[in-house]
Amino acid sequence: MTAKTPAPFTRLRGRLPVLGLAAVAAVLVLGTGCRGAALAAGPDAASARTNLEGLTTGFEYRFTNVTRSAKVQQSRLRVGRYAFAPSKLVADTSLWTAMRTSKTGAERELEFQGTLNGNRFQFDARANAAAPSKPGDQRHMVSLTQRASDHWSWHTSVEHHVGTMPPQRIEDMVKALFLSAERPAQALRVDYRGASPRTTDALGRMLSIDSIFTVAQSDGSTLVTLQIRVNSEGIRPWFPAYARFLAKYVEPARYRYRLYDASGAEWFDARAVNRVLTMRFRSLRGELQPLNRAPTGTPSRMPDTLNIMVDALAKFGPWMVGVTDMRGEFVHIDPPRERAWAMRFTHEPKWHLPLFAERMLSSAIRSPFEGSGTYVKLGLRTGPSGQTLSERVLDTHVRESAIMRFLGNLGFTAMSDFAGQVEEEENRLFVELMQALRRDGLAVLGG
Repeated sequence: MTAKTPAPFTRLRGRLPVLGLAAVAAVLVLGTGCRGAALAAGPDAASARTNLEGLTTGFEYRFTNVTRSAKVQQSRLRVGRYAFAPSKLVADTSLWTAMRTSKTGAERELEFQGTLNGNRFQFDARANAAAPSKPGDQRHMVSLTQRASDHWSWHTSVEHHVGTMPPQRIEDMVKALFLSAERPAQALRVDYRGASPRTTDALGRMLSIDSIFTVAQSDGSTLVTLQIRVNSEGIRPWFPAYARFLAKYVEPARYRYRLYDASGAEWFDARAVNRVLTMRFRSLRGELQPLNRAPTGTPSRMPDTLNIMVDALAKFGPWMVGVTDMRGEFVHIDPPRERAWAMRFTHEPKWHLPLFAERMLSSAIRSPFEGSGTYVKLGLRTGPSGQTLSERVLDTHVRESAIMRFLGNLGFTAMSDFAGQVEEEENRLFVELMQALRRDGLAVLGG
């Protein structure tokens, strides 16, 4: 994952993060996974081609030669700099697209739209921005609400047009990927490059397969362990600035994500340490099964509501900074026109901070987890004109203090290092990946 402060303080971004790229690599290791997922993208080959092309094109356009107006660029940097000290933002009339005052204090809004013009994706600030109307278009909405003199709430929503694939098709594609893992490890090794040669080449410069283990279980399910290594040196000849950024922030980082139910049954485990992402799951006919329970012969159905536990530690100078044991609720949202994951974190984690920063600790550091906590939503939904919108939502709370300003400064340091050449190179890499995925998928579908 691209270097960030812990999850509640993350500025959600549209690109696939590095661990997301590693997950794509894991998909390729599943061999026929890409083939099966492509076929599951529609009820027939023609529909699947249309859906797959719209999805990959929408992401490709969003990261093609990105430019921003002066207002958008200034707003982006200012909000990034003072996200944990909002009092420094509210009086800046050049920053917002709407400014109001309520009984509790200031209310501010910032909206901007992005669209592909020629060969450039241009972001412009615009009040009352319309919903995205063509592939690649985005609408960003950020609001800041003052709750008390030093207490603030942030709401961020990003909508991204990614074609017309019905959101429920995502479930069919994911099921096809898990189903493809239910084979001997040797078969996966032999097949993964042949199934998606272009995507494998695009990712292979940065990611490599360390190991694949599959163990058949007595109930017909398969226990799968995949290990993917991140290596920035492989992309250095083409993307030198991005390679340096990965080496500085990403490769030393440590993350873990666990999903488990109320009984303690564990449904998914992914961790990254020492540049290696390890993913563990058990699949039966494409459906996840509990990892830590002996097969019973009766398939288990994963609950719609699970618990999630997150560890996230990033390297800043000589320190590893972040959280462990950040627990929350993980909900699978599946109405007819939407598929999404929603996470709400209301349990304060264990903080890992430099010794000098621990002296600044105060009750303010609990603010993102108090009350309704921090809410994150990621998914697809059908828009007002029948378009499919990728949607990201973040709600969190901030209480200004010395420790929150310290965390904000760390995040802005990484953001500053990322802005400019690093971001441009990451965009180019992502565009290449989307093009490769589209070509591989269309080749499977006869397009």
